Amino acid sequence: MQVCKNKKSGKYFIYIQDTGNNEVLLITPEADIKSLDATLFEDSEDLEADFLLANNQLTEEQIQRLEMFEKERSDDAVEDIEYDFNQMSPSDQKRFIELIKKKISDTE
Repeated sequence: MQVCKNKKSGKYFIYIQDTGNNEVLLITPEADIKSLDATLFEDSEDLEADFLLANNQLTEEQIQRLEMFEKERSDDAVEDIEYDFNQMSPSDQKRFIELIKKKISDTE
């Protein structure tokens, strides 16, 4: 899990992504998702969630919020694909389904 330590408070924030303009999207210790100035934080580091919880560097609420955020993004992606699929012609839909079947068989 990617985390960043706030230089002033010493608290850990879960890193989600860079948002541009020297800002990063983070999950705060209060489990809010905010875009904040990247210069307020040390470089992100990859640490185990269990370690962070055991050392009181993250809260259970932060981890739950990350899980919710990732699920919402996943749900949005599925909805986007479904919308795009419905915009395709029947022949393109068939080709798309065949491509997906091939991808699945390649991973088995």
